Amino acid sequence: MQTHAFKFHSNPTIDRLVKSDLSFRPLENYLKKLNRSSPVRMRMTDELIQTLQQYLPGNEDNSPLLPGPDDQSLFDLIYLALSPLLADEHNCFWAIASPLPGEIHYCTDAFNDLFKNGMAKGQSIGGADQEVNLLNEYKNYVYRLILSQCYHFSFQILEPGHYTYTNPKTRLEEYYKVNINTSFIEVVVTGELPDITMDSIIHAGPARVDPLIVLEKILPLHFFKLTGFAVITLENITDSFAIDQIRNEIVNHENEERIYQQVIKSLSVLSGNNALQFSLKPLARLNNETIVDVNPEIHSFMMDVAKQFEDEIMLQSLVRGYEANPVTYYFSAANHAGNNFGDPIHDILESKKVKVYACLPLFFKQKVVGILEIYAFKEILFFENILAKIAAALPLLSQLTKNSADHFSDKINDVVRRNFTVLQPAVLWKFHLAAWNYLQQEQKIGAGAAIESITFDDVYAIYGAIDIKDSTLKRNDALLKDIHHLLDESIKISDRLIIAGYPAEEIKISCIKFKSKYQHAVTLKVEITILTFLRLYLKPLLMPLVVKEPDYLTYINAYLEPVDPGNGASHVNRNLLEKEIGQLNEDIMRFTAEMIEDLQQLHPGYIKTFRTDGIECDIYLGQSITPRSQLDSRKIRAYRVLQLRYMALVAKYTTQTSLSSLFALKTTQLIFAPGTPINITFRNDEKRFDVEGADNINYEIIKKRIDKICIKGSTERLNQPGKIAIVYQDAAIKEEYLRLISILQEEGVLQEDTEILHLEDLKDVFGLMAIRASIF
Repeated sequence: MQTHAFKFHSNPTIDRLVKSDLSFRPLENYLKKLNRSSPVRMRMTDELIQTLQQYLPGNEDNSPLLPGPDDQSLFDLIYLALSPLLADEHNCFWAIASPLPGEIHYCTDAFNDLFKNGMAKGQSIGGADQEVNLLNEYKNYVYRLILSQCYHFSFQILEPGHYTYTNPKTRLEEYYKVNINTSFIEVVVTGELPDITMDSIIHAGPARVDPLIVLEKILPLHFFKLTGFAVITLENITDSFAIDQIRNEIVNHENEERIYQQVIKSLSVLSGNNALQFSLKPLARLNNETIVDVNPEIHSFMMDVAKQFEDEIMLQSLVRGYEANPVTYYFSAANHAGNNFGDPIHDILESKKVKVYACLPLFFKQKVVGILEIYAFKEILFFENILAKIAAALPLLSQLTKNSADHFSDKINDVVRRNFTVLQPAVLWKFHLAAWNYLQQEQKIGAGAAIESITFDDVYAIYGAIDIKDSTLKRNDALLKDIHHLLDESIKISDRLIIAGYPAEEIKISCIKFKSKYQHAVTLKVEITILTFLRLYLKPLLMPLVVKEPDYLTYINAYLEPVDPGNGASHVNRNLLEKEIGQLNEDIMRFTAEMIEDLQQLHPGYIKTFRTDGIECDIYLGQSITPRSQLDSRKIRAYRVLQLRYMALVAKYTTQTSLSSLFALKTTQLIFAPGTPINITFRNDEKRFDVEGADNINYEIIKKRIDKICIKGSTERLNQPGKIAIVYQDAAIKEEYLRLISILQEEGVLQEDTEILHLEDLKDVFGLMAIRASIF
């Protein structure tokens, strides 16, 4: 072993931090106190003490001598005296450093190789400046020495930290813990030692002030000097560090794909072999049946292969096999070893040139929650030993994949709750509270416990409706066209039969009469009557002819055979109309979903939608819904103007699309804003919110009757394409919406043609008025 000397930091501030002299006096005192029962140790200790004398103060200038670069005998003796007798120098990371351990005076070859080949200080949490972190670590180290030796405070001298090293052979990171033995360091006081206690340190500054700042104030470092030397050893903590990294990722709430990437990186580090590849896949069941891929971005070797071959059966049987036989699947091409694999999977591994493969089921409470695959495309020596190391991480991997399955389940439940139930996030808290109160009551009185009523008082309601104009009339028109088309085809078929000598004259006459009778309007009842007539009289004539004349069979299948509603040539116009209405509804729903998202960002509210030929939307805002979030007039105004903007956007969009529509579909836009707040209550029997009380029911009555309301004294409908109508009863609401409309007019959203209209009286509803404005 040769003497190695170097610095492993280059921060001049650290070098000037505190006076530090290399000295062997603390070592001499330490050696004299050692147990001298071992003859070997006794001779070694005596020889070291004699050698130390020439390096201890006592010469003419009373300054210690230090070993030169070619004089390593003293360091060798210190190493032999302080290191284990059977220590392997090639695997021993051992060094002698200055008391402030920044300068290495002597170290083993193994220690030197690590630092000369890229050993680096591990990144600190929080991303702070590395130089600042390093300086603070040295300050911590010095102050812990001072407080320990001068004030006898007991705590660990060195805080936990690690160094990273990229192994040139495996190209994988290794991690080392730095252990500093301070037994050979003495703290010399060069000034007056202050009289302090731990309490005085704690109360020397505000609670949030960095303790280092406090210590530098009451214990300046120029009062002290360090003498002696530090013994540094490095401990390879790669395995435990990799496990800790996986544990940290489990509680990480960042992007799930990134978490899995980091975990797989830690597994590679834990294995110590860069030829190995890992895939970690969470699994979940939907409705306790179908195995689903909870996140396609998280890859699995075998699953990806199954998808490549479009072999869903193989994928399902592979995972189901874990439940029936929960063991590790293992394969090795070198010795043709393997267990639990059927021929298809064996063939796949060989076709992909996989040399070793292991598939480990991950269990949580005896249920499969994921799989860990380990594989390589080259032979791996001692693969079983690597599997044993990986086994230490399996409980953590099981927890991680269980978290992913739970997250998937939460997302499913969230989608169901948001789209298929009334329990939206804005009101869910009160249901949770009611459930908790119920459980507490159930514990006290048992089966007699009753669930409390869920009511929200004094909520502001805003009703909005976007309706497809004249959809009923257009459906009737499409039905009429389909029936006339059917009659025209039947007349053509009758003419062919008459020419061929078959008795179809009466059938033709009846079809002509049907067409003449129903020129302007028709009903489904009439359609059934016509179809029954044709099936009863025309179809029997055609059946013997279908073999010779395929056109007759085509006619029968298209018009006379019973078909599902909406299918066949007898519904061609209605099909086209329903397709356009459905697409327009989808577009309106998309705008509505965007509006709801923007509204919820303004302030949480309870919003429910109904899909008809268009979309109806009930918006409820109230302090009782969000007791922890202040609701004021500014937010209510923002809600109203945002709803107006989206309605204008929908109207403009539908007007443009009507130009290319076969049926010229347009929409009408209607808002009803009551002037006073209402109460809503969740009806447990119907599992929905409803209004309670006479005043509140008035809101429901009005919103259900105003879709076809006319302007007072005329037959003109309030609802018109290209316009927005706001129905109100309260003068304050009128002034509010007039201000909002003027804002949108200045922005060029609405035209300058605002109308104030009196509306016809409805049954039990009087005095309704409306504001109407056109949309650009």
